Amino acid sequence: MTTEKMKELLSAKDEKITVEFKSCTNEISESVYETVSSFSNRYGGWIIMGVQDGGIPIGINCNAAKDMKRNFVSQLNNTNKISPTLYVQIEEFEYKRNQKISYFPMLPKMI
Repeated sequence: MTTEKMKELLSAKDEKITVEFKSCTNEISESVYETVSSFSNRYGGWIIMGVQDGGIPIGINCNAAKDMKRNFVSQLNNTNKISPTLYVQIEEFEYKRNQKISYFPMLPKMI
């Protein structure tokens, strides 16, 4: 993702039907999975973690980021949790020096 695109998503300040901010800093919250379900059944969109409501970046704990990614991908690939399984790639974005946020695009449901 380009810096301009991230700034555009964050500058809107309000979440939209295709943009969700999640303040997760140390672990993936349950609300992220609810959003994944919603986005995967609708238009798709962007889930941006490490950002408070209003588009305010707070960052993700660098020591927790690796485990957060691994656990999240494991949950999305667990057919007992989500079916059909979803394949997403979580990317990190350095918003400011030493302040990273994670994001991933959810593709729209194919009909």
